[in-house]
Amino acid sequence: MMITAFCSSMMITAFCSSMMITTFCSSMMITTFCSSIMITTFCSSMMITTFCSSMMIKTLCSSMMITTFCSSMMITTFCSCMMITTFCSSMIITTFCSCMMITTFCSSIIITTFCSSLMITTFCSSMINTTFCSSMMISKFCSSMMVTTFCSNIMITTF
Repeated sequence: MMITAFCSSMMITAFCSSMMITTFCSSMMITTFCSSIMITTFCSSMMITTFCSSMMIKTLCSSMMITTFCSSMMITTFCSCMMITTFCSSMIITTFCSCMMITTFCSSIIITTFCSSLMITTFCSSMINTTFCSSMMISKFCSSMMVTTFCSNIMITTF
């Protein structure tokens, strides 16, 4: 009886210790998995934060250049709202917001095509000698052309 009790207690002890080892191992794996998830989440959130801040800096630079040549209130507000809201929403960041696309799109389409001082100066000086080019018409033409073209390009590119 004593031998049987000793043997059975040994088996129980061995079983319990193996259970503890198994539990410890599985908890270690869970802990490792959880920490890797947290690290991944932290890293991706850091990348998104860095990306968003760099985008806002680019947007600020673009809007400052646009403000120099165009009607500031409408264009600046429109650019800021559209760029920050559209580019920083989580669904569009992964699919649309590569830095090259945005830089090329914003620089070449808005600044080079519509907001270069040479184009606006040439347009205004050629038109200002006629009665057609009053200051109201210049402002209306510049703002409507830029807003319409920018809006349609943003919509087409995004969707």
